[in-house]
Amino acid sequence: MLPRVRREDPRAVMRALYREVDGFDIPRVDEKRVWASKGSPTYGEIMPTAMLRMLEYLELDEGDVFYDLGAGVGKVVMMAALATKVGRAVGVELSRSRIAKARRVLERAEHREIVAAGRVELRNDDILKTSLDDATAIYTCSTAFRLEFTLKIMTKVARLGRPVTFVSTQVLEPRRAFRRVDTLRLDMSWRRKSKVYVYRVND
Repeated sequence: MLPRVRREDPRAVMRALYREVDGFDIPRVDEKRVWASKGSPTYGEIMPTAMLRMLEYLELDEGDVFYDLGAGVGKVVMMAALATKVGRAVGVELSRSRIAKARRVLERAEHREIVAAGRVELRNDDILKTSLDDATAIYTCSTAFRLEFTLKIMTKVARLGRPVTFVSTQVLEPRRAFRRVDTLRLDMSWRRKSKVYVYRVND
């Protein structure tokens, strides 16, 4: 069983926190900034029940630091904080408008003591430049990423030189450091039962 917050379904808490909040539309200036980073401004979400399934699969505990690369409005890291024992959850997002929305939601959650202060971190940063030094598990909704960009992420994670679980919505090119261990079928905003690939890195 996943831990519950005040005996509530985490999905209900998420619905309340994110009422009328999404990341689908961003200003043109944000789009240009993301394209310039070689990323993609295209937005899609893993659905709430699918989030829970993925997080349950990862078995995050107090010793884990979970990252969402391309975190949008912060839904996955917020769910990780609500529904698991993860020590810290970090969302990295380059769009300023999306991260601003995510931070407003986090502020409300911390103010209401739904999430402990400091347990969720939201970075307005470039995925390829941000530090991942403490990551033990990484998720990225990478379907729209260009191959060149994804390969750079893989290189960055491999260079950590220690075991990391890496979950991607994009199948990755074979690479010695990345060993595919599972394929999940999870509902996404664009497709039901979409393939999500689980890799062990440096294992």
